[in-house]
This record gives sequence, structure tokens and C-alpha cells, in this order.
Amino acid sequence: MAKGKTFAAKLAHEISTHGKVICPVCNTEIKRVKLITCKKSKADSWAPNYLFKKICKCNEQDILSGKY
Repeated sequence: MAKGKTFAAKLAHEISTHGKVICPVCNTEIKRVKLITCKKSKADSWAPNYLFKKICKCNEQDILSGKY
């Protein structure tokens, strides 16, 4: 059975910036999200369209409201 993390270990992992990209404008972590929209195919049917976007507090409202 795996050893559980202590609260101090979880906190140290959360506040570390190793491997994280920080936005210079809003000073928050930039995360990559997968957006799924519909597109019409050549056979006149609908298919999913997958798009990856980088999101932070600067553009969060625009992306979540559909203005991407």
C-alpha cells in the first residue's frame, strides 16, 4: 500500500513553481485546457473539434464564455 502524503508535503508541492508557467500580467499559473466544439464535416454531419488553449486569469472569462 502506498504511503500517504502529509499535509506539509502536499503544501510544498502546491506552492512550488517547478515546471509551471506563470503569466507575467496576472501572476497566475497558465494551464492548458481542451475545448470541444462542433464542426460540420464534408458529409454534412457533425463531428467534434478539439482545440487546446492556454488559460490564465487574463483570458479566463473570454474562453469560458465562448469568445475564443
